[in-house]
Amino acid sequence: TTQDVQANSDGRPDLMAPLMKGLKTDFPLRPSLMGNLVPQNINMWMGNNKNGASSGLHHDYHDNLYIIVKGRKRFRLYSPMDVDKMYTRGELLKVHPNGRINYTGDETTAYGADLHSDIAALVARQKDEAEKMLEEAERAVEDGK
Repeated sequence: TTQDVQANSDGRPDLMAPLMKGLKTDFPLRPSLMGNLVPQNINMWMGNNKNGASSGLHHDYHDNLYIIVKGRKRFRLYSPMDVDKMYTRGELLKVHPNGRINYTGDETTAYGADLHSDIAALVARQKDEAEKMLEEAERAVEDGK
């Protein structure tokens, strides 16, 4: 199942769902083997099936660090450049240079943000900066500067 994450004050999704927030002191947020990669989302997926299980052919929207605690898992990886040879979940719009696939009606930035969330985050930062400047100007007037 997908772990729903809440949006922060900028309208962007939190790094992890409540379940993972409860476990965040149990693991490093940036394992050293990840180098300069910055986590965009942290999830945990668990399974237990003696006869084997499959998550089915799908694509993830972010890089993955997959850790198997017990058992084994076989991965079959395909290049995003082969998307035109596959049965996708929608009409292909484009493949970003980093491999992120966009479908018609669901376009995102290359790193997965809604196109409007980038604008909303920028506007929120500009508003915060303008309010800070206004407060500083009001203080300066009060101080006679």
